[in-house]
Amino acid sequence: MPPQTSRLANDHARGLVLAIVGILILSPDSLLVRLIAADQWTLLFWRGMMTFVTLTAFLLFSHRRDTLKRFHALGIKGLAIAALLALNTTLFVVSIRHTAVANTLVLVSVAPLLAAVFSSFFLAEHAPLRTWIATLVSVLSIGYIMREGLGTTNLIGDTAALGLALTLAAVLTLLRARRSSDAVPIVACSGLLLAVAVFPFSGRLFLSNSDWLYMSILGLFVIPVSFAFTLSAPKFLPAPEVGLVFLLETVLGPFLVWLVMDEEPPSATLVGGTVLVTTLALHAVLGLRLSSAVHR
Repeated sequence: MPPQTSRLANDHARGLVLAIVGILILSPDSLLVRLIAADQWTLLFWRGMMTFVTLTAFLLFSHRRDTLKRFHALGIKGLAIAALLALNTTLFVVSIRHTAVANTLVLVSVAPLLAAVFSSFFLAEHAPLRTWIATLVSVLSIGYIMREGLGTTNLIGDTAALGLALTLAAVLTLLRARRSSDAVPIVACSGLLLAVAVFPFSGRLFLSNSDWLYMSILGLFVIPVSFAFTLSAPKFLPAPEVGLVFLLETVLGPFLVWLVMDEEPPSATLVGGTVLVTTLALHAVLGLRLSSAVHR
């Protein structure tokens, strides 16, 4: 195998492992947010602070005196990505607290597709016709899902989920534009920015014993580890393949919530979500086949 081909194959395998492991670790996120009884601002504060502490400790352990250099290397653009990620986390928690978990995860599943559209506009990566068709079908499916929440608090959660998809798409696009960026300090900075931003709204920062347990699992393991893995994947994988892997959470997240909390997805979400996920999967598979044919 030629060196260039071997390097591409190794990069692809690395990206696939990063994405799959990251999404599997992230899957209980929605369930843990539902199980935590604290108000959303207190939850966000501890989520951000624990993420910052955990990843900074990891950087200190692995890079020691070079840790500050890793943060300094982010620059203004890296900090902008971290700020977007902090906003993304806020929208996720707001959405989970105001609508069905299935709604949140189905709506955010369009993020990789939106990232492909953003890349077309901002990175001059030509989006094929299938992407525009998939985008149209996705918009119609999202409209169908959201119409059930009109006039209810679900609309707040569904709207936050749309913002969640847009900010995640922006993060993925910016990371792809800066392939040399290290995702770990970006996620660490996003945690600190989040904690500082929500601190004025977070009251006494009180957590019950059970909340401390769930929050520790979430903030010390699930979030920092999964985000460090998944946000590293776009450097090695094309957008269609990242999109396919991200669909795992759309299935696993609601299933875990249903299993533990007996929360059934709304009927409109089942119908619209099936159309949406099928469209995204077909779009990703077509993209991978065409990409494989080009590189043969």
